[in-house]
Amino acid sequence: MKYFISSILTLFLFSCNTTKKNNSLTYFGGQIINPRTNFVLLLKDDKVVDTLPLKKNNRFIAEYKNFSEGLYTFKHANEFQYIYIEPSDSILVRLNTWDFDESIVYSGRGSSKNEFLINLFLQNEKEERKMFKYFNLNETDFQFKIDSLANKRQAIYDEFSKNRENITTGFQKLTNTAIHFPLYRLKELYPLYNKRAHRLRNFPKVSSDFYKFRKDVNLNEANFLSFYPYRNYVINYLINLSYQQKEKDSTKSDITINLLNAIVENVKLEEFKNALLKSIVIDDFLKSQSTCTINNETLDIFLENCTDETYLTQVKNLVNDSKFVVNKKPLEDFKIVSYNNKNLNINKVIKNNNAVIYFWSAEHMSLEYLTNRIHYLEKKHPKILFVGINMQPDSRAFTSDPDLNLLDLKNQFKLTKDSYAHNYLTSSYPRTIMVNNKGIVTNGFTYLDSQKFSSELKKLEKN
Repeated sequence: MKYFISSILTLFLFSCNTTKKNNSLTYFGGQIINPRTNFVLLLKDDKVVDTLPLKKNNRFIAEYKNFSEGLYTFKHANEFQYIYIEPSDSILVRLNTWDFDESIVYSGRGSSKNEFLINLFLQNEKEERKMFKYFNLNETDFQFKIDSLANKRQAIYDEFSKNRENITTGFQKLTNTAIHFPLYRLKELYPLYNKRAHRLRNFPKVSSDFYKFRKDVNLNEANFLSFYPYRNYVINYLINLSYQQKEKDSTKSDITINLLNAIVENVKLEEFKNALLKSIVIDDFLKSQSTCTINNETLDIFLENCTDETYLTQVKNLVNDSKFVVNKKPLEDFKIVSYNNKNLNINKVIKNNNAVIYFWSAEHMSLEYLTNRIHYLEKKHPKILFVGINMQPDSRAFTSDPDLNLLDLKNQFKLTKDSYAHNYLTSSYPRTIMVNNKGIVTNGFTYLDSQKFSSELKKLEKN
């Protein structure tokens, strides 16, 4: 505790003293305990504003002139959290990567509003998990639960704000979204989950008052596109519309197609629309069948309405990648490099084994998650060989990341720059290939989180 107070005060005094000299300067800094990389990113609307290197004792600090007020995120490795910054703020954050969100402590000018936001974030998470058990209630009783939470959260904000005269309109609007939109989201989920809870044939009927809050909701709020309570609400609103459409019209039975059309009709912000379209198409691709494929009508709607060339290329590449490795055919050999820089071929590594070859990239997957998932799978399926392949030839993850070293490194490899496997990894999206002990592909494209993964492993074990 003494060390913590000392380190924070040292950094804070530096920033405060400097700020007195020039009130137009804004400071953001802090300290990362148990860092996973040597830098922190500051982002606005998912775009990098600054890269802040970790220096002595894993501290970082930056000053900015003419800083724009608004919601930002700071990111370290694969974890991130929101931060609201105003001009002349001097905000310090201290956190431990072992318990990222729960360990965050703010100090300095502008810290109180961010302490409020992080506490509200943690409270939302806790309360939302509890709310799922109430979806079996009737509309009136469910609304009572929602109103109780809204009143409780509003009272906390009122207490926070009553002695503060300098709360900006932007922060008030953000706080209103943080308080109410997670509850609005639960109301959008209510018909579907109530139907499931009672095993109903049709959606329960709800009164028009149940959704009266919608008239005050802007589905195209540019300032909050990166704010998860806002994004999650919009997505669940569109999902609810899609299910309701299916309920009313038997010809509209494909939820993914309904959802894509709902996005096109309701989301006018180009960047947001494109991101949602891509997300839905990829999600549908991954969850389609045991071996991932894409529905042609789904693909057509995406190609006709997405205007982001990067997303278009990524989805097209994903479709082509999925056709490259064919089930019930021998796996085409490809070059790999072991953790101790020995050149090998994949077919030699997996020879006479039922094998799962999982391609991964730190860009798309947390190494902490990867190691936990593989440990679980290896324990549950000890007769299957799990082979990890880093798709990035220049990656140093073997030696630099402690999480990967928790795995058996003799089963960890990288692709060579000229490896044949690059032909079906053009989308850069992680994929998994299953091969039986005769070298025949049993599943050419699945992924570690697939709902069908367990059943596919059981099939492989029977070879």
